[in-house]
Amino acid sequence: MSEKIKAITFDLDDTFWDVKPVLINAEMKTRKFIEDKIGKLEWGSWEEFKQIREKLIIEDASYEFDVGKLRKKLLLMKIQERVSDEETANELSESAFQLFFQERNKVEFFPSVLDEIEKLSQIYKLGCLTNGNANIEIIGISKFFKFNISSKDVKANKPSKNHFQEAKNLFGVNKNEILHIGDHPINDMQGAIDYGFKALWFNPNKEVWGLEGLDKPPEFSSWNSVTEKIYSL
Repeated sequence: MSEKIKAITFDLDDTFWDVKPVLINAEMKTRKFIEDKIGKLEWGSWEEFKQIREKLIIEDASYEFDVGKLRKKLLLMKIQERVSDEETANELSESAFQLFFQERNKVEFFPSVLDEIEKLSQIYKLGCLTNGNANIEIIGISKFFKFNISSKDVKANKPSKNHFQEAKNLFGVNKNEILHIGDHPINDMQGAIDYGFKALWFNPNKEVWGLEGLDKPPEFSSWNSVTEKIYSL
């Protein structure tokens, strides 16, 4: 398979780094920043967050794929519980979002990721496909990639075809000449395979493949020697 690969796309969160501690840290610092300004707030549960998100999506479908816009709205709603002046609330929510975004992009790469993507960038065209809003320029890896396509850019979330179709167009190669690497069985593997890309599953926890009707793609659990792994596919 490797002799036909001309380009590789990568998921970002949970593929290059563990995103959970990053988001928890960003969330906690943002909440402290807001509370230092206006006092303690009740932030609610995960279930309450999902309910609010679904209501917002009904009002404006873009909240489903624009995570930055969603977070700004949620921060503003929370601030407005204490701040009635619209201009003051908007300014504080914008400052809070910028803090969150800065912290959200302070990531710790899995071992060997940087070494491997540097090697791969010398052999293949590389691009990133994310449902989130990680910024590869802020993170410092943009030099390795031709593009970073977010859900906001294509107005849809993986596993829809939009990310993969846009990547194909930007690479200027055939579908079957592109390999997608990611951690999510549905968003990454099924999405890529359904569109016609090859797929390589990052499975660090060695989970059992659970998708019926879709054969398990080749997998790896450590980034060490991934370049050689791709050669051997």
